[in-house]
Amino acid sequence: MEKTGNEFFYVRMLGDFSISCRGKELLLGSKSTRKFIQMLQFIWLRGSKGTTKEQLMKAIYDRSEVSDSNNSINNLLYWMRGQMVKAGLPKGEYISRKNGLYVPDEKFPLAVDVHEFEELAARGEEAEDEETARDCFQKALDLYRGELLPSVSTEIWVMSESARLKKIFESCVSWMENYYRNHEEYGELEQLYERAVRLYPEDGWQIRQIDLVFERGEYRRAQNLYDEMARQYSEEMGLPPTAEMLRCYERISQIPHQPNGGISEIGREIWECGRPAKNTIKAYCCAYRGFVDVCHVIGRNMERSGRSVFLMLCTLVDYEGKMIRSQEKLKARMDILGEVIGSSMRKGDVYTRYSNFQYLILLNGIERKNCEIIYRRISQNLKKQAGSRAEIQYDVLSLSDIRSPYDWE
Repeated sequence: MEKTGNEFFYVRMLGDFSISCRGKELLLGSKSTRKFIQMLQFIWLRGSKGTTKEQLMKAIYDRSEVSDSNNSINNLLYWMRGQMVKAGLPKGEYISRKNGLYVPDEKFPLAVDVHEFEELAARGEEAEDEETARDCFQKALDLYRGELLPSVSTEIWVMSESARLKKIFESCVSWMENYYRNHEEYGELEQLYERAVRLYPEDGWQIRQIDLVFERGEYRRAQNLYDEMARQYSEEMGLPPTAEMLRCYERISQIPHQPNGGISEIGREIWECGRPAKNTIKAYCCAYRGFVDVCHVIGRNMERSGRSVFLMLCTLVDYEGKMIRSQEKLKARMDILGEVIGSSMRKGDVYTRYSNFQYLILLNGIERKNCEIIYRRISQNLKKQAGSRAEIQYDVLSLSDIRSPYDWE
């Protein structure tokens, strides 16, 4: 039910969890993950629809062994009511039984941001005029501050509800996206994309934002947004570029330059763009899409030059050969590994960061037997800088083995 101002409790569950009692925030214990709070969250989320004892038990104790369900629920209810009084609230049921279902106590009127969000989105879908729909969808998006109950986001019932609410959010964004485009409100459209990106950076909203910036002629900004997106995928999320990202790169790589003088000035600009950050770097480090371009260029010249080219994948692991669990340690070692590869390889070699635990290296003009020598050199230098327990695994593949028979003829 939409907030009216007459409710006793106002509960936020989208993006965080908080309870307000007549405008004043209420604290129920030090942790929002406690079972009695999860019980309140589940029943408040269900609202007047109510929930059965079996549903409540499954939600709260799904991963635990409980011998007596009646006592477990009764104990939680008793504890919850005591905590309410301890927090300064009047004595009351707060959770009632009605027709065999657990429901919020009607004596304490309740408003929940999730219910408001769903109601506004539904009204937007049903609206007969565009401006009413726009107002409803905008208010719904203002309420959606993040995923449902992030502190207990791994609970099965939370994951299920969160996925459902995300679909409603995406529907609201899509409607507003079409509205802003139809009315040529491109500034508002970009703000819409920015908000979607903050909440779901892995869902492709960045691509739409970059496309919009590109369409508006802000070519340099489009390039900067793409570079930041590629960095987030590689370093923060540990993901390789998607097909949509590569398509986006192809488009912005055609960005026209402003006239910058003669060939000498252009040459200096090209050289400065590729200058390594540290003088100790020998090999050339580039973004993944640039690395792909280099592979294709070198591949096209392989038969004519007669030189063999190998692709090496270096994967960071712990001393037992397993994935490094600590993200802080992984990031620190990846930074060191990047410097080690850059300083251990030749100037003619090219490398790129493929994921948050892998680098790709293009080895030009060597034989397969020399790949292990290169791996050992990188491994030894890594141990010198990161410690004796720092380990990498490697795989190599000849570039000629991955060519399509129709390529590079």
